[in-house]
Amino acid sequence: MKRSVFSGLMSGALACTLLFQTCSTFSFPAAAVNTVTLSPYRIHTVNDGVFEGWGTSLCWWANRIGYSDSLSQQAADAFYGENGLRLNIARFNIGGGDDPKHDHITRTDSNMPGYTRIENGKTVYDWDADAAQRNVLKRCVKAAGKDAIVEMFSNSPPYYMTNSGCSTGAIDPGKNNLRDDSYPAFAAYLAEVCAHYQNEWGIPIQSVEPMNEPHTFYWRAMSNKQEGCRFSMGDSQSKIVLELQKALTARGMQDTIVCASDETSIDLQLDEWNAFSSEAKAALSRIDTHGYSGVKRKELKNAAVSAGKNLWMSEFDGKGTAGSNAGAMGAGLWLAEHITADCNEMQASAWILWQIIDSHVCAAGYNGKKDSGMPDINGGFWGTAVADHDRNTIVLSKKYYAFGQYTRYIRPGMLMLDTTGNTMAAYDPDAQQLVITVYNTAGSTAQLQYDLSEFTGSFSNAKIIRTSQSENWADAGTAAFSGRKLNAALVPNSITTYIIDGVGSNLNREDQIDLSDAVLSGSIAWRGDETVSYRNAFDGNLNTYFDGVGSGYAMADLGAVYDFTAFAYCPRQGYENRCVDARFEVSMDGINWQTVYTIPEIPDFGMHFIERQAVGRYVRYSVPDGAPQNNVNHDDVYCCNIAELAVYGTLHRTEAGDINDDGSINAADVKLMLDYLVSKETQLDTEAADMNSDGILNATDLTLMKRRFFL
Repeated sequence: MKRSVFSGLMSGALACTLLFQTCSTFSFPAAAVNTVTLSPYRIHTVNDGVFEGWGTSLCWWANRIGYSDSLSQQAADAFYGENGLRLNIARFNIGGGDDPKHDHITRTDSNMPGYTRIENGKTVYDWDADAAQRNVLKRCVKAAGKDAIVEMFSNSPPYYMTNSGCSTGAIDPGKNNLRDDSYPAFAAYLAEVCAHYQNEWGIPIQSVEPMNEPHTFYWRAMSNKQEGCRFSMGDSQSKIVLELQKALTARGMQDTIVCASDETSIDLQLDEWNAFSSEAKAALSRIDTHGYSGVKRKELKNAAVSAGKNLWMSEFDGKGTAGSNAGAMGAGLWLAEHITADCNEMQASAWILWQIIDSHVCAAGYNGKKDSGMPDINGGFWGTAVADHDRNTIVLSKKYYAFGQYTRYIRPGMLMLDTTGNTMAAYDPDAQQLVITVYNTAGSTAQLQYDLSEFTGSFSNAKIIRTSQSENWADAGTAAFSGRKLNAALVPNSITTYIIDGVGSNLNREDQIDLSDAVLSGSIAWRGDETVSYRNAFDGNLNTYFDGVGSGYAMADLGAVYDFTAFAYCPRQGYENRCVDARFEVSMDGINWQTVYTIPEIPDFGMHFIERQAVGRYVRYSVPDGAPQNNVNHDDVYCCNIAELAVYGTLHRTEAGDINDDGSINAADVKLMLDYLVSKETQLDTEAADMNSDGILNATDLTLMKRRFFL
């Protein structure tokens, strides 16, 4: 067998990691489409498409049940265990702690202890505090195993750092409650607790969030509900982020992620992100948002992608229902609608429920307070389970099993695929497994077809797991393929998961062609402005762009012939419609061009990946001449606007480019190698690298060739 002399020559990649696009849209009703096309080449852009997992806040239910080892272990098994929901993210509340003289919180679970107390005018840490929540956390982390992620978050500073002297908020809920002189002290408090958990109790802390729904009017002194603190957007939120980063670094926890802002509304979260200072934005690695209101999922995703930040849906729940006379399934279907919207449209790389237990049954109550009692779990209710302290058991609901249709099968590390409507899909390229989870809110069977033509492999059927009005994670048999299309029959008021093994892909990110040595060229920029020239399309930065004018193009001469396997692009944000009808073209000589792909519709902001086979030395992105011939671009002419381009493939193989079976190299081999070196403008050290007049190489020639190509 021959091996290519060019193998391994073009290692490396662009400075940016390839990001992928999404075109998903969301509709609350059951699917209106007949066919859904899934592709390994269309994955989410946020976090490079990698899903981080599912979780719940431990605040406040863990504080309530943690006194009982039995209830704590039942919860860990049911929510984080292999036979349960298989959650892996635990959001742990660092309580601020209220003035011990106060007694106004009436819930049995939400009066969170702080870790400090004042003794003789000095602040003293009490590491025995919050033992109940900690008991649950340790068991959940153990049950989750290697995938466990712990995020710490705060609802309020300790009462003695506040303006009101109360950890439930300011006297005026429209005013900040952290004293102006206490930002460093509060940051130090959070960092100290995180360091203690990690260093003393062996619980790795992935991230810390110093705020909770900060720019709202919820948090009022002497409230009967919970701790809370307002931080106005802009300077106040930026200040606490930067102080927390400094405090973590001072304790050797500089690798711990700082995130923000856990705002109650998606739309308000977008405003808060835009209001952060540039220094605070640099300090933040991830945007955390709640989903209780707002519709700007796509806009928040675009902001995260543009800034190169990860994005979590860090809290959501409620009492909603969905479905047609769905009964107990109604709450689960409502949850499925929101999970699907957040993961498809916002591309959240993690999805986290608020309190997985929100109600408690206990005749005696707790700490002198009365528990809420059993809710109507056949209707809408907060949480997915109920803690019955009198019977020492965790009561599971249909909403719990609905949640598990997602959490048990779409797993951390999978790639999230672009899809639409009521479908979520994830792909594990290593295990060659595709998972599709889809809900049906109709009172009749719904038919869907999944087109998997862009996948490879020998898959022949799909395993069916279903939760419906009469089933909980039921093994519902298998569904057969017709060619590479799966016909799915969704029973009424159900959530169905299809698991397909043996699913392959030709996607290989390591084949990205390094363009750092390519000769770049292109048409002129708008008004001749070199700051928005064609070079920006190849700089690895999605925030820069080529603002080209009519009949424009951006081109790369690779200096050698390549077998192209894929092309990728990111539109200029805000001008995505100008990509419609634009083309990817390849050429051997830079004169005669072959079109390999034409963009058919408006793309989302983010990298788009197209699998196409072609051969050439030159590649360009170009737009047609004249006025746009589509109904989405109303410019006078096609304008070449593009943020980023990438190309995938390997050096073109020819017989002249192979080493012979006996290891010898003939003159044609060397001629090809020399042509390649010259095309890359490589400086030859000596004329001994040239072939002799008789076409025979001498020892000096071979030594130089070996040094250049193999060392």
